Formats: sequence, structure tokens, C-alpha cells
Amino acid sequence: MCLEDTYVAPLLYYAAQAVCFLLGTPALVWCLWISLRESISGGLKPTQVFPINLFAAELVFCVEGPMEMTSYLFMRQDTILKKIVFGLYYLSWSSRPLFQSCICVERYMAVAQPVAFLKYRLRRYRMGTSTVIWVLSLLYGYSTNLLKLTEHFLIFVLLGVYCLGLVVISLCCFFILRVLKQPGPGEVEGGRGGEKKQGTTDPQKMRAFSIVLTNLVIIVCRGLTLSTPPQREKAAM
Repeated sequence: MCLEDTYVAPLLYYAAQAVCFLLGTPALVWCLWISLRESISGGLKPTQVFPINLFAAELVFCVEGPMEMTSYLFMRQDTILKKIVFGLYYLSWSSRPLFQSCICVERYMAVAQPVAFLKYRLRRYRMGTSTVIWVLSLLYGYSTNLLKLTEHFLIFVLLGVYCLGLVVISLCCFFILRVLKQPGPGEVEGGRGGEKKQGTTDPQKMRAFSIVLTNLVIIVCRGLTLSTPPQREKAAM
């Protein structure tokens, strides 16, 4: 009851948002700068499309924090800024698991289905998928203003998106690990005397597994902390 009657919870939430903005924004801008500079100099590689879009979605999340804090502290009435902040919150939270899932599916295809990966390696497929994700996330984020949907419905949809991303990333992690345990080209199950031949694991496969496992840990941690921020309804009213 004491926490509900004070501003402790909102202060902790906005303090975390401030730390995220101060530390995350420079790192994300630097990552975007490196990726875009390499794309300009050597051409945008197909495998760089989804990470660049993920960096952009993470940057939206970091920038949304100070805007939300400003609207909560200094704007008590319904304004355009509050509607923008409210939409950016759901835009960032819904787009990130989708881009993470796309990255994991891409790594899975490269490891487990190399023929299909080469067939759909063209950049236009990834650009089209990224455009669809941004459009759907934008419509979802501002559906409260367009379709007059309730906030409880938005949270329910967001939980569904996270569950979908968790399932997709978990399956990719499992199948990649399964491929890593199988002998690759030139390796055999047994050597002389029935001894198993120790072959070297493909570093590209290990890197793909590390990326998928990292995304799995991130989406699980975010799913555990996923909730309506303190005073969200007041900030959006």
C-alpha cells in the first residue's frame, strides 16, 4: 500500500529508462553507424538487413523513455505528445521480438537448410519482411487512436507476440543445436576400433547458435519483465 500511495515505483521505472537512454542510445547509434557505413562502402549484405532494423527498433525504445518521462511529469492533459509516446511504446515492444525471430530463422536456414537459404538469399525478401513488420507494428502501436482498442487488449496481443517469438527462437535454437551434434561433411561417427573421430566444429555454425541463444535469453528476460509501466494509463489519458 505504501508503494501505491507514493511515487517510488514510477521513480524506479523512469530511473531505469534514464539509464537505458544514457547507455543504450550511444551504443545503438554507434552500431547503426558501423552497419550503415559498411553498407554504403561495400553494399548492404542480406544478412545485415534484420540486425539494422533491430538496432532501429531498440533505438526507438531508448528514445521513447525520456519522451514518456517528460509527458508524465509536465503534461497532465491529453496531448499529441502523449499519443505519440503511447504508440512508440507498443511499436518498440512489438517490433523487437519479431526482428529477433527473423534473425534466428535466418540463422537456422543457413545452418540446417543451406539450399533454401541460398534460394532466398536475395536482399529484397528481407527488405519486404522488414517493411511488413514495421507497418504492422505501427498500426498496432497506434490502434488505440485508430480503432479505439482498450489497453488490456493491447497487452494481450503483445503477450501473444512475445509467446510467438519465444516459440520460434526456441525451435531455432533446438534445431541448430541438433545440427551441431551431427557429423558434418568429411566427419565420421566412428574411427578405428570404434573410436569416435573428433572433428572441428564449423565456427559459422557455432556463431549462429550463439546468436540464437543470445536472442533466446533476451526475449525470456524481457518476457519476465513485460508489464504495463507504472502510471501508463494516466500518461495516456
